[in-house]
Amino acid sequence: MATIVALVTDPAARRLTAEQIGTRAAVRFCGSVKALGDLIARGGVDLVVADLHAVPGDRILPAFSSLRRTTPDLPIIIFSPPTPEVLREVPDIIALGRRLDLVFQGKDHLGLAVRPFLEPLHVARPGEILARHLVPVTPVPFRPFLALLALKASPGLRVATAAKWCGLSRRTLDRSLLHAGMPKAANILGACTALHVAWWLDVQGWSSKHVATEMRFAYQSRITRVLQRHFGCSIRSLPEAGGFQGLLARFEATLVGSSMPSTLAFPA
Repeated sequence: MATIVALVTDPAARRLTAEQIGTRAAVRFCGSVKALGDLIARGGVDLVVADLHAVPGDRILPAFSSLRRTTPDLPIIIFSPPTPEVLREVPDIIALGRRLDLVFQGKDHLGLAVRPFLEPLHVARPGEILARHLVPVTPVPFRPFLALLALKASPGLRVATAAKWCGLSRRTLDRSLLHAGMPKAANILGACTALHVAWWLDVQGWSSKHVATEMRFAYQSRITRVLQRHFGCSIRSLPEAGGFQGLLARFEATLVGSSMPSTLAFPA
């Protein structure tokens, strides 16, 4: 059985972690960054689950940096509430390397996120790929927002919700994006959703019905609608548009060279 080390200290969050992982793996809880490092150093760990603010004053980013140097292929799942403080740290963690996911306590199901990382032939999922490509080319003040959309884009995510999790109003966010010469928040979310769709269709070779089920589209026809609206292509014409990589390169180009706004500030 696979082994997961979880840096989760809140009793309710620990219960949720154990319940949602269930029998997929054995979970070993720890209460400090040092304990996390000690457990990993002993070997036999298949995945790390960490609440970024599990231990007040105990900075986890340096530990992740060290972890990436010694075990670059060890997957990390951030399992935290959706707060501005958490999202501010996500871009720096993305920069450390691959095999990362973001799961919000009380919003997502941890067990579903764990499962792909424990498969023998793990393939990077679309959120991870988008985050690695899009976040570094985004002006620094917008990186938490872009990281969130890259990792979590779906028909069920709303701009107002994403802005709230970042500690911003939608109006402030859109005004700052406009000032930076970037697309509107709704267009960024729509493009990221379309890119998730394109990955499942092009890279995984899934049917539109399978994609609609995976991403929870209300209607299968909305898959074509989101591709057409944001990239001017359909399921059938996706290969001619360059497939997933072609669409990603086009959207990445829209983020490159944006000026950095001076008005946007994520809450401290």
